[in-house]
Amino acid sequence: MPLLTERTLEVGQKLEGFEVKAITDLKQQQMVAYQLEHLKTGAKLLHLYSEDAENLFSISFPTPPPNSTGVPHILEHSVLAGSEKYPVREPFFEMLKMSPATFINAMTGPDCTYYPVSSKVKQDLFNLAEVYFDAVFHPLLTENTFKREGHHLAPADPENPTGELKFTGVVYNEMSGAFSDPEQRLDSIANQSLFPDNIYGLEYGGDPKNIPELTYEDFRDFHANYYHPSNAYFVFYGNISTPEYLNFLAQKLEAFERREPNININPQSRWSESQFKEESYPVSAADETKEKTYIMTKWLVGDSTNSEEWVALDILSRILLGNEAAPLKKAIVESQIGQDLLRSGVDSVGKEATFHIGIQGSEPDRGEAFSQLVINTLEKIAEGEIEASIVEAAFQQATYQHQEIARMYPLRMLFRVMQTWIYGNDPLTLLHIGDRLAECKQRYAENPNYFNDLIREKLLNNPHRLTLVLKPDQEWQSNYDQAVVEQVEQLRSQLTPEQLEHIATEAEELEVESGTPNAPEAVAKLPQLQVGDLPEKPEHIPTDVEQLDGEVTLLRNHVLANGVNYLQLDFSLRGLPEDLWLYVSSYIDALRKLGAGEMNYEQVARGIASYTGGINFQCQLRTYAQDAYRPVYGIRVTMKTLDDQIEPALELLRNMIFAVNPRDTARLREVMIQSHAQCSSDLIYNGIYTAMLRASAGMTKEASISEIVNGLPQLELLNKVCDRFDEHGANMMTQIETIRDFIANQPLTASFTGSDSAYEVVKKTLSEWGLQQQQQEGDIFGSRFEPIYNIREGLAGPVQVAYCVQTMPAPHFSDPRSPLLRLGAHLLGLGYLFSEIRLKGNAYGAGCSYSGLGKTVSLYSYRDPHVSRTLDVFAGLIDYLKDVDWTQTDVDRAIIATTQDDSPVLRPETATSLALERYLIAHSAEVREERYERSLKATVEDVKQTLLDVFIAGMERNNVCVMSSREKLEEANNHRETDPLNISDIM
Repeated sequence: MPLLTERTLEVGQKLEGFEVKAITDLKQQQMVAYQLEHLKTGAKLLHLYSEDAENLFSISFPTPPPNSTGVPHILEHSVLAGSEKYPVREPFFEMLKMSPATFINAMTGPDCTYYPVSSKVKQDLFNLAEVYFDAVFHPLLTENTFKREGHHLAPADPENPTGELKFTGVVYNEMSGAFSDPEQRLDSIANQSLFPDNIYGLEYGGDPKNIPELTYEDFRDFHANYYHPSNAYFVFYGNISTPEYLNFLAQKLEAFERREPNININPQSRWSESQFKEESYPVSAADETKEKTYIMTKWLVGDSTNSEEWVALDILSRILLGNEAAPLKKAIVESQIGQDLLRSGVDSVGKEATFHIGIQGSEPDRGEAFSQLVINTLEKIAEGEIEASIVEAAFQQATYQHQEIARMYPLRMLFRVMQTWIYGNDPLTLLHIGDRLAECKQRYAENPNYFNDLIREKLLNNPHRLTLVLKPDQEWQSNYDQAVVEQVEQLRSQLTPEQLEHIATEAEELEVESGTPNAPEAVAKLPQLQVGDLPEKPEHIPTDVEQLDGEVTLLRNHVLANGVNYLQLDFSLRGLPEDLWLYVSSYIDALRKLGAGEMNYEQVARGIASYTGGINFQCQLRTYAQDAYRPVYGIRVTMKTLDDQIEPALELLRNMIFAVNPRDTARLREVMIQSHAQCSSDLIYNGIYTAMLRASAGMTKEASISEIVNGLPQLELLNKVCDRFDEHGANMMTQIETIRDFIANQPLTASFTGSDSAYEVVKKTLSEWGLQQQQQEGDIFGSRFEPIYNIREGLAGPVQVAYCVQTMPAPHFSDPRSPLLRLGAHLLGLGYLFSEIRLKGNAYGAGCSYSGLGKTVSLYSYRDPHVSRTLDVFAGLIDYLKDVDWTQTDVDRAIIATTQDDSPVLRPETATSLALERYLIAHSAEVREERYERSLKATVEDVKQTLLDVFIAGMERNNVCVMSSREKLEEANNHRETDPLNISDIM
């Protein structure tokens, strides 16, 4: 990252058809901001120039949705599906196959659509920019693209073309999956209710019941209205010079004439009294409905572009809800109205600012009680004195957010800019957050009741408040499915047999077209790098290794950290008694949420907020890079802190690790209830994660332990503990203490990135810790693991789509074929699987995932309307591999695209983590260079033969797990008499 660069342009200067409107030094971010306007079209441009080598190019358009058909979202998918200059199908995905980009995607928001790309390779960035510019301004937008990405009718049974029909389409299926998630439904319904008079009450992603209403003509008109340079906002970031961007754009923009954008977002009129609403969400017939209700209280509080107000509300969020001891959060947890809080606090919905507090694990009749509890607690806080230390901690947490050079830093800059710019405000407003924080702090110093007054103004005396109760409904899904059937049947009843035949023919032709590969000569027209353009060796992290007293190993990483210190610790879990693995997640929850030493949980929580930018814990399970049978298991501890807080932060961390205290019975019960709510939500509504865990569990010991630590066994344990805490609570306390005492005497390896002064404190402190330990590293091997193969599992839950996974053994990371398998997985994921499952099957996603350290390879689909069809696609993989005619160019593109895995952008937290991981698994510079060289030399024959060897062997001993509704799973079994799924309810 940068030293502040000198200016290269002047205000008023004209070049390449642009005029420089403003130049601003951003000293906190060490950037110069150049604002320009294209004189002919009025296109607006902002370049955040720094010495950062990760450059970003983005085009964004205000796209206010006219209704809930999802037209902005469907258009976002469709413009990237072929353009005039690059008339290949899905050039976006073709570029994914061949680009080492650090980010390449597109996103739809409530009133704006974003097209950002970033890369460390200059030519690659301009290649992507070339494709993106043509995609957004000159897309083909064929009717078939609209049908595939949006919606179309197709026979429910392709063998019966005049029979029942169904809706399908990528966005239609994506949003059907999204609407299965109660938290997404809660947010969507809350916004519909809170904003009845403006666009923010519409479902910009598309409501599945409304998506089929969108016509092809309206779809094309929306593009014509909004995708024009006069309505475009270009944002660039990084060390490519501004004139180079202007030269790139100048000739392209000359083809357009200026016009006045017609963007009119009316503010929501304010309510005179609060409102209450009750809605429902789907659970399966086998699920209990007890304690499954979600409740949210949400206010409309102001203008999200007002940086002074936004900063004040952000600080207030942290005061009220920012840690386990925060007064509003504590009152809600202790009330036991619900099991756990949802993510809460200030938020933006486009131009509007909101403040919300939500809970899960409640009952439908507790809505009024929850609302009243929130109001009463806020009144009590407003009337009392808010401790200065709590306010100071909130300011410190906000400081981390704006000061830290975090992952996806260019993308973060983009969204901060766009939050104000598209509404006619200064694009740099939210880049001056440091100044706004200082001003807010000064207002608080002058008026100690500043935040008390803010509670009254924005919350207590604000009648624009909604309380929403979202209750479980076992009949919701069947009623919804019936409504869809009736919706489709109404259309079908108006069609003749000839028209039905025509729909079937069109659907079949669409599938054939979608599955037809792009012609090599067409793909060759896309701008692309060559293998020779890649560096000869992967980038290494500049790291020193020091052996401290007490047998502690400390890594020092020389990466600019911008005033924040990053510390990561790894305590070995090698040899942990096998009966304790079931309790590791509860131990981690105890570290995060219980007291330690002489401190109760409130004191620990306040210490984390006061002295750190966060402390987190994670269980990690893998093997050595060069030894498939040598496990590397550990607890990873991460912390960030500032120089003046390093000593109290380390003392707090010492207490948490070595003296966590689970003996506060009431608090432990609360934590277990929260853990149960979170575990249940994660496993049910993150279907791909759950299916991956289950399908992998029989393959290796590491995967088996991972399922115990993170999967359904956790849900079973927490069910038992929460249902009968008086019976099982004491045992949970004992198990947490046993793991604590085991870890306290395990080898410690640490990684640090930050200042010299903080490093000296860390070095001294960790030496003291090591000298106090009685290190007893456990057995390398433990008990023998016996793989379990050919499992066929269907997990039934309240989801409208499917998540299909097939996992099989694969060569270990140390195997010479491992780099080749990584390339092959890339080719399959963006080739065969993408074509068959997304393009032809209309699933939202599909891919092939290879874990070298985990010794598995998985085929998967995501938000998929099919089960049996997708499993047939998986089964057809070997035939595809035998017939596929890849060229060396295809393999070279995969080599180029996967180099980012070898050399990611080294932000300070990433460098700290990656250096530690590489050291622990002995992934040395020499090993990395050898693998990199092997990748660069990969041939078609090598990759293809590796894939055939792995998958032919793997298909004989694979496991399948599909998560979907019971109806979809049973329907799949009707087509799979010889290989049915063993169906069970996830709950």
